[in-house]
Amino acid sequence: MSDNKPIVFFDSGVGGLPYLKLALDKLPKELFIYVADRKNYPYGDKTAAHIRQLVIDSIGCIINCFDPKLIVVACNTASVVALAALRKTYSIPFIGVVPAIKPAASLSENGKVGVLATEATLKNEYIAQLIRDYAQDCQVVLIPANDLRDLVEERFFSVSEDEKRAIVRRAVAHVRAADVDAVVLACTHFLHVENEFRQMLNSSVHLIDSRAGVINQLKRVLGMHNIQAVKKQGTDTFYLTAASTLEAHYKKYCRQFKLEYSGVLK
Repeated sequence: MSDNKPIVFFDSGVGGLPYLKLALDKLPKELFIYVADRKNYPYGDKTAAHIRQLVIDSIGCIINCFDPKLIVVACNTASVVALAALRKTYSIPFIGVVPAIKPAASLSENGKVGVLATEATLKNEYIAQLIRDYAQDCQVVLIPANDLRDLVEERFFSVSEDEKRAIVRRAVAHVRAADVDAVVLACTHFLHVENEFRQMLNSSVHLIDSRAGVINQLKRVLGMHNIQAVKKQGTDTFYLTAASTLEAHYKKYCRQFKLEYSGVLK
């Protein structure tokens, strides 16, 4: 048995694109649709209850439009806040992004771990539970960086390299001040500036994300439900949930990640 229906990657914006890139590399027969929820961006400045309802509503529209066989919630905030509710509301499989606190704690040699994320993610009880479950023996420093998310989402191709590096440098300064030797990139947007982080941080500092784990889980779930595609049918596409003045900006991301820009979700 096989299933050639698409797999949807969903995020508040472009943060999940590096996750999609790995999926494209590892699962070339699958058809992918990426949806950036521009209508409700940013999530990180809203209450958990508000985010949960916005995500449930957006996913409902996506299911009606594309009838996907599976949805990857490639957003830490949406996963932390809404994943359980999505699984109760809809019958298709969902895969979320879990902040990589467990591997960070195991890799840390000095017992100090930094978690870099949006404020909404850091305030959620789920993060506190991950720390209790997997990093009890570590000093965990929570570092909010909403400005870094906004840089990636809205100004990544328009700012100078100096300005981009200055914004990354502010986050790096907090990491250095905390003297951590493992940093969790707990917002998918931050992966777009992974190289800048690596250049500015000491090579002994581990920079950790969930890409490999998420795509491995995607492969497992496809196999478990026996819904792998036999042959790619169609073109991998990118949609927004609302019109944006940043259309040219999003088209540049599409060219970078080899996606067809399809405009606003109908």
